[in-house]
Amino acid sequence: MVTTSVIIPTHDRPNLLLRAIESARGAGTNVEIIVVDDASTDGTAAACREIKGIKYIRLERNQGVAGARNVGILESTGKYVAFLDDDDRRSPGSLDTQAAVLDANPEAGFVCGAMIMVDQEYQPTGEVFLPRHSGGDVFWELLELDFPVMPLSTLIRKDCFLRVGLLNQRLGGIDDWDILTRIAEVYPGLVIEEPMGVYRQPTPSSAQGSSSQAAQLRRASRHQLQLLRLPRAMEAAASKRRAIRRRAINRIADTLLWSAAQHLSRGEYRAVCANILGALRLNPLRLARPGAYKKLAERLFLKRAIET
Repeated sequence: MVTTSVIIPTHDRPNLLLRAIESARGAGTNVEIIVVDDASTDGTAAACREIKGIKYIRLERNQGVAGARNVGILESTGKYVAFLDDDDRRSPGSLDTQAAVLDANPEAGFVCGAMIMVDQEYQPTGEVFLPRHSGGDVFWELLELDFPVMPLSTLIRKDCFLRVGLLNQRLGGIDDWDILTRIAEVYPGLVIEEPMGVYRQPTPSSAQGSSSQAAQLRRASRHQLQLLRLPRAMEAAASKRRAIRRRAINRIADTLLWSAAQHLSRGEYRAVCANILGALRLNPLRLARPGAYKKLAERLFLKRAIET
């Protein structure tokens, strides 16, 4: 039996795709690589026909990342499932490392690790993302958006999808957060400190789905209301649900303001406006904190200093 199925959705990026496939090959010893071509209009199909040892599935109608991932799940034969975007890279041996952890903890639904952040040219930014939580019951942290984890760094037991269902195609950009929260409602999640791969950070002009951060986080704030109706959440006191909601809104607003400061230093003024307006809609009082303006002012001063 295949140990791990790696599902790689792709659309019109064959050059990036080839490197993602190679990273998946080096990440495990018993790996099934499933490339789901989400209705590409370029040479992706021809490129994939030349690659040996992959399962290539072409969709004639664009389904979005979540839809392509669902097709991959249904076609997979592995005990575990990993999602890999076509512009990200898995670390050597990382799938075997995570599979061993899940083998040793049969009650766990998924295991996640650290991510090394890189820019559009794959140069490390110096940032490494790793959940602060040590693992176990991570449902409340995920529900509160206080558990920074992404598909790149996560290996999921395939049986979880049989219990909680597939990804929600209507939740573009936050479908991974939704599915992990639903899995964490009924399964423990594990955390290991080793880097599992490199994540190519989006920019406003990178054409990555995650480049529309303000829209995605607003969508997350709305969808959290649905997740707060999950059976386990409803068992909690109303005061706990209200506190989780309040902290999540504040966290989203702070993230948008911090991102606005980053965009400002790069002269990405449209993204600055989108993020500030997004924070304003979620929590106008958050903008009244001196710290919010301090970050923006520091970024603006740094940009002007560099320009002069």
